[in-house]
Amino acid sequence: MIPHVTVCEASITQLSLDQCETLLCPSRLDALSRISHPQAQAASLTGDLLLCAAVRHVRPDTAFPLVRAARPSGQPYLTDFPDLHLSISHSGDRVVCAVADVPVGIDLELPRPVRPGLAARWFDADEQALIARDSSTFFDLWMVKEAVLKETGCGLAHGLREVSVALDPLPHLTCPVFGQLHAIARVRLSCGHHAMLSVPGTVSPAATVLSPHITDFL
Repeated sequence: MIPHVTVCEASITQLSLDQCETLLCPSRLDALSRISHPQAQAASLTGDLLLCAAVRHVRPDTAFPLVRAARPSGQPYLTDFPDLHLSISHSGDRVVCAVADVPVGIDLELPRPVRPGLAARWFDADEQALIARDSSTFFDLWMVKEAVLKETGCGLAHGLREVSVALDPLPHLTCPVFGQLHAIARVRLSCGHHAMLSVPGTVSPAATVLSPHITDFL
């Protein structure tokens, strides 16, 4: 069976927390209010609103506000839908959210300058050779690695080096990660860039990509 993932994308919202108080639970609003950097707060809020849109798409009768909690691994989940898995990422002014009935990780990295030595620190010899031939592959490799670590709940603290990636003919892992197999998919976004998805198993997921109007919920 092909895993299916719903992906919602949007630019960072200019809405305030007060405007969104009917959609998010008090604990989540409190957590957002404690993010001091305005851009970071807006990006996180946009991720929450995209989550609302994604959940509404797959569970049309959903009542708001959504209540979020964290699993022991630190992965977020919705208390009313514990079987629904979610992952959120943002880069620059763009935010993406993925929801699925299987564990899922999504990562978005918009092109930008790369600090010298970063590839040598986190990528193996084959990956570094690929980047040396084509520097544009850096973020493809990074997105696959981070998507897998988000899907497993391991996080970056466990090391991007644990995830070995190849990109030809399609993005895939060259060996199991933490003893598990994972399937990768590249998702094209309306902004012209793409994100990477990871799910358990060997069958690449199919994705439905939505670009909801955030204000439709208000």
